[in-house]
Amino acid sequence: MTVFSSSELVRMGRHIPTPFSISISAEHGDEELTIDSLLRIVPGKRLVALSRWRNTAVIVKIFIRPNRWKRALLRDITGINTLRQARIPTPKLHLQSSTADGNAGLLIIEYLHEGSSLAALFDEAKSEEAKTEVLEMGVKTVADCHQAGLWQNDIHLDNFMLSKDVVYVLDGGDIKSRGGSLDAETRLKNFAHFLAQFPVAQDTQSSKLFDLYSQHIAKTSEVDAVEFAQMIRQARRRRLNGYERKLTRSTTAHRCEQGGSFFYVYDRTIHSPELDRFISDPDAFIEGQPLLKDGNSSTVALIEIDKKNYVLKRYNIKSFWHGLSRACRPSRAYHSWRNASILEMLGVPTAHPLLFLEERVFWIFRRRAYFLCEYIEGSDLETAWKKQELETNEKETVALFRDLFRIFADYRISHGDMKATNFLVKEKILHVLDLDAMVRHRTDAKFKEKFSKDLQRFRKNWLGTLLEPEVDKLLSEAAEY
Repeated sequence: MTVFSSSELVRMGRHIPTPFSISISAEHGDEELTIDSLLRIVPGKRLVALSRWRNTAVIVKIFIRPNRWKRALLRDITGINTLRQARIPTPKLHLQSSTADGNAGLLIIEYLHEGSSLAALFDEAKSEEAKTEVLEMGVKTVADCHQAGLWQNDIHLDNFMLSKDVVYVLDGGDIKSRGGSLDAETRLKNFAHFLAQFPVAQDTQSSKLFDLYSQHIAKTSEVDAVEFAQMIRQARRRRLNGYERKLTRSTTAHRCEQGGSFFYVYDRTIHSPELDRFISDPDAFIEGQPLLKDGNSSTVALIEIDKKNYVLKRYNIKSFWHGLSRACRPSRAYHSWRNASILEMLGVPTAHPLLFLEERVFWIFRRRAYFLCEYIEGSDLETAWKKQELETNEKETVALFRDLFRIFADYRISHGDMKATNFLVKEKILHVLDLDAMVRHRTDAKFKEKFSKDLQRFRKNWLGTLLEPEVDKLLSEAAEY
């Protein structure tokens, strides 16, 4: 079994092979602790792992940041003790120690058998009733924390675990306390931040969840359900801002690599030797494949990687001057990657983004760019309408856009190209495509200008069709948002 030092763990970043051992200080001298698997890696800072200690399955948190690990260790211990003092269920701390070389710290924490995170339970829920049940468990726990004067800065469902009908609070390092009761503003902002992590469609439950939360809090608030719904939207905008900043760096979900001639980010779930071959020469995967579009500005092909179909969009450089104008701006592939990720976070169906790649000169200057996304089989809205393939009637087709326009208005989003060919209906679900012109605006004035153009362009799709009266009615409503 390979034994790694804390400095080696720092140096390896995310690429740490398991299993491995570390030497730790124990009561009767140094002992080796075997790390079976890594659950989370924060490169150069922290590892969360599954291990066995004294013949018992445990969770190990290893704090490896040089010269800063003692502070992080203490913060986590303080959070665990604060939760226990407040009688909030949290996994038991078995041992706090350090590595044998004294350059890292670790906590050995109880492993909750038969436990599932509320995030996993929410994702696995097959019905709205089941999702609501998970949410209610989270809300009650958040209320209990607030009642005890505690809150989590980065509050999300992964920090709550259900085991044997008890909800446990995880991640002591993120627990905050003021040593007394929380004021209404802090409580409600934190609660809104919690609910803002869910897709917009879940906001229909916000009034019910607000009432449930209020029942578990001794102190009442003058904020009503309507005002609280606005707080959720504001919190979600802040979450979006933070999420956008993570889209071009390596995270648990994405891998980012940069060199003098390239920059790319991809979804870690699709990594394979064949993906590596694709990254080294994406054009080779286009040759001989069906082209969905072969234009001057872009080429769109249906390609295969690891026996799965994907859509690849290559953004071409049309001329020297066009290349010069694009050299120092984010590529359209990046915009597609970012915008698809934003829509997914909001719960708007779109083709799942999997990779974007930019050819570069001297690390900075962009050339051609590539965007890889999920392939959704089906006809676009214009084709489906002409072929009478729509699964909905006229009113239902238009109604599909009502929620979309409301989300766009609430989060100041303009699509930029509202052609019917950029929408697809599958199993009565509207999918939004072609997102390289989409913008999330910072000001209401700019949003209203661009949104108005979106609505005008959308209306052109249906002039002279049976849908025109319904579309006009919809656009009249949307103009008031």
